[in-house]
Amino acid sequence: MTAATQPYAGWKDLRRYLAPVTGPDSAGPSGAPFTLLLLHHAGGSAAAFAPLLRHLPAEWRLLSLDLPGRMMAPDERGLRSTGEAVAWLAPLTRGVLDGPYGVFGHSMGALVAYELARELSRGGPPPAWVGLSGAPAPGHRPDRDRRDLWPTERLTGLMRQLGGTPEEVLAIPELVGLMVEVLRGDLAIVDTYTEHPGPPLGAPLSLFTGHDDPVAHPALAAPWATRTTAGTAQHSWPGGHFYLFEHAAAVGRGIARDVSAVRDPLLERPS
Repeated sequence: MTAATQPYAGWKDLRRYLAPVTGPDSAGPSGAPFTLLLLHHAGGSAAAFAPLLRHLPAEWRLLSLDLPGRMMAPDERGLRSTGEAVAWLAPLTRGVLDGPYGVFGHSMGALVAYELARELSRGGPPPAWVGLSGAPAPGHRPDRDRRDLWPTERLTGLMRQLGGTPEEVLAIPELVGLMVEVLRGDLAIVDTYTEHPGPPLGAPLSLFTGHDDPVAHPALAAPWATRTTAGTAQHSWPGGHFYLFEHAAAVGRGIARDVSAVRDPLLERPS
């Protein structure tokens, strides 16, 4: 890894990295601050979580990172499987954890979050909570095509179909070319994914979906409940694959409620 790419290679405090943004005050339990690790979608970056920041409790430590090979660090070798991603993430993550923590991922990030949470549980304290967003359960992806092998034009069409990329950005060929190559590498992680061997999660699980998401609507996400020995909550909002950015306030409140219910057993867990 070159010196030029070092600033992008580790966990970032999102509130300092993006802006001095705080969230709502919370009446959660006292003690060590809660750390929430956020893992981005295919083609995305840590900055994608900016809309959620002001809707998560102010006292939480919010950490995210850019997986290798993003546009800000093009000289890095990208990752091509969840195994590579977890091997890269686990030592970085153990080095920043100090107290209770949770893991949240969207789309590709959900697959990585699930496997990272299992790996961290094997070698140390497990997460208090895991949130999976916009991802079908293992074995339930509706299309088994290897999208990382698609031509540029088809991948550009996929970005347009799923939303989340402004049309004015898609009108700049040079920028689209860079974005497509990042997306191609990330889709290799998604489309070659098979569940890693080992026991299921022991942490409570929350599932987040968009009603109209063609990739991971609620019925495709529901079987994740069999991947934990603890309870599962399921939440859904109107919208497609990037529903969470359209409903950032509601999603943020949902995350905060579910984490609070886990950390304070006197609170009812929402249905």
